[in-house]
Amino acid sequence: MTNSMEEMAEIHWLFDTLNHIDLGLVIVDQHYKVILWNSFMENHSGKSSSTARNQSLFSLFPDIDEEWLKRKLDNVMALRTSIFISWEQRAYLFPFNSYRPITGLADYMYQNITLRPISNVNGTIEHVCITVYDVTDAASHKLALSAANKQLEQLSKTDSLTELHNRGSLEKALDIIFSSYQQKQEAPHSLVMADLDFFKHVNDNYGHPVGDIVLKEVAKLMIASSRKGDFVGRYGGEEFVIVLPNTALAGAMSFSEKLRKKIEALTINTDKGDIKVTISLGVAQLSPKDQMVSSWLMRADEALYKAKNAGRNQTMG
Repeated sequence: MTNSMEEMAEIHWLFDTLNHIDLGLVIVDQHYKVILWNSFMENHSGKSSSTARNQSLFSLFPDIDEEWLKRKLDNVMALRTSIFISWEQRAYLFPFNSYRPITGLADYMYQNITLRPISNVNGTIEHVCITVYDVTDAASHKLALSAANKQLEQLSKTDSLTELHNRGSLEKALDIIFSSYQQKQEAPHSLVMADLDFFKHVNDNYGHPVGDIVLKEVAKLMIASSRKGDFVGRYGGEEFVIVLPNTALAGAMSFSEKLRKKIEALTINTDKGDIKVTISLGVAQLSPKDQMVSSWLMRADEALYKAKNAGRNQTMG
């Protein structure tokens, strides 16, 4: 085989490899017109190389952010340096479908993109190679793992039955507010402890599944009644705690009375009939005399027991 034949064979092999390699290869000129369009791009776009060649990339894909990509391509040619675009920065450049219907959860192909300058024989830069890597599997796995971690984190902070904050997250919130107050005793903060009246009778007469329904409905009403920044948590059993930042005792008493009346008016529908419940509430404003969070909680708890001893279905401070 002569040298010229060997060179022709090498060029043929090179082009055949580039055309069938499992990643997208697009070469555009300084006017953003397609010069090379390999089979990966053909297969995923549905546009043949003969159709794509000499066409503006932006006419082929009108949904591409033209201003953004032109700026990137111009920088590659002007600075003679490559640019890498991760799927985490931009999920995809080309709107290709994901072809992993069984194992994949993505609706489209996640892509890593590399923009590389291509030198002419005379050293000038008039073309850019766009390399498209299909990273759908890795991206989907990372997104699924991130979603699972967020869900686990949320579960660790919430009560599984009522979806209110659980006792652990409540204690963290109280510590944050207490520490802030100790450093700068300016804004008032109040705490409400609430307990459903005669809830044991609900469980004894209707069963625990119905009792769970009652707790869920009361929790929903508490969330709906709370303001942005308020912290509603389940302290245990049928006992709840509501932290009211930047709220003095009078405001907390007013809030608690409104909540009490709403719960008193609530009718809870169950398969064992309609159920009505009442609630008792104790309120305490954080004081400089409170040396620990526990003393603040204790004062709210004492107010709650005053409400219970006074006949229930009322608010005491």
